[in-house]
Amino acid sequence: MSSRKLKKLLKHSEHGENKSTFTIPLTNPIEKMTSLDFPKDDRAHIEMIAQSLKDKVRIVSFKSAILHNKHLFRGRVVLNLNCGVGLFALFAAKAGAARVFAVDNSNVVYYTKLIVQNNGYNDIIQVMKGEITEIELPADEVDIIVCDWMGQALLHQSTCVDVLYARDKWLKKSGGLIFPDKARLFVAAVEDERCKNRNIEWWNHVYGFNMNCLREVAIREPRCHSVKVEQLLSKQYPIQMLNLNKATCEDLYIRSKYKLRMQRCGRMDGIVLFFHVYFSKSHTRLAFSTDPWSPLTNWLQTVFFLDQSLSVNVNSVYYGGIELYSPASSHDLENIIVNFEMLKGEPSHAEFETAMNWHMISSRIPRCVVFKAIDRSNNEADGSQNVSTFQKHKGNVLK
Repeated sequence: MSSRKLKKLLKHSEHGENKSTFTIPLTNPIEKMTSLDFPKDDRAHIEMIAQSLKDKVRIVSFKSAILHNKHLFRGRVVLNLNCGVGLFALFAAKAGAARVFAVDNSNVVYYTKLIVQNNGYNDIIQVMKGEITEIELPADEVDIIVCDWMGQALLHQSTCVDVLYARDKWLKKSGGLIFPDKARLFVAAVEDERCKNRNIEWWNHVYGFNMNCLREVAIREPRCHSVKVEQLLSKQYPIQMLNLNKATCEDLYIRSKYKLRMQRCGRMDGIVLFFHVYFSKSHTRLAFSTDPWSPLTNWLQTVFFLDQSLSVNVNSVYYGGIELYSPASSHDLENIIVNFEMLKGEPSHAEFETAMNWHMISSRIPRCVVFKAIDRSNNEADGSQNVSTFQKHKGNVLK
């Protein structure tokens, strides 16, 4: 546009002859949210919604679990807990559910209501906003609970406490189902010198100054990122199976022994945690994994760096104990403490190697990193093939 035309346009705008501005009416709370509100409710932000829906491994797994088990959903009452935009509720309705309650405490439910209406499921899906511990469902019981309850390293920022509450209050005592209902947590030794140098050792020398005090902070925070198979030093070892069909809040205190047999020589920079998820009530075996062998998910893998890296040899065995728990009595899974102790040698002549404790207080996942990781994963493999990819590696699990 020439400067002459621009001046003419501005002149007309000043006289009200060619107003080009307009105001969008604010009809619900989500449209009134600003940059001050979204940190408290980031799940209502369009980027976070897109990030969740682009996790093809997770979405296709839930889709298969629901639509491949229509006989379980047909005519049933379903509770979709922490529903987000209601995709799983839509799957349940499509599978023939008689009623679906889609519940979420986020303002994202205002989008959910529009999506449900636009897809013609208003008569089946009822969207409700609020904490599951504070709302009342317009039903005495439900047949099925569908919830994406897993968190980082399985527990951190998990919503399994909500599932346990809903199970005890509403789920039918005989024949009630939870999708998914089981998950198993694994640990393995990892070599990740590049990430450790970039995020931990970097603090030792910052523009010519010693900032080691910040290194002490950084070493206590786990990192969530993609770990390559070739970075693993040991076999994976199962440390906990969580079964939501019968678990209590006390079961969310994970305390387990472990045994790591090294498969190659290298430097052990830390340990990595990941998990498998199971829909055990499916009529066919259905599961997905967040392990390094499988296509990436939003959870990635969670790496806990040791203060001092260790040189390890092939076939050497390290063992000890690990625990994950919330220090708060209310089972606040936003705040997880991880304690770790490692020994080497025969049990009768065990040598102490190291002990660490970490504090999981933030997700540690930069959005841009997750977007790139998930997009790359989706380009490498079709989601329908990702559901059971990890099964071919199950031989690595130490029984």
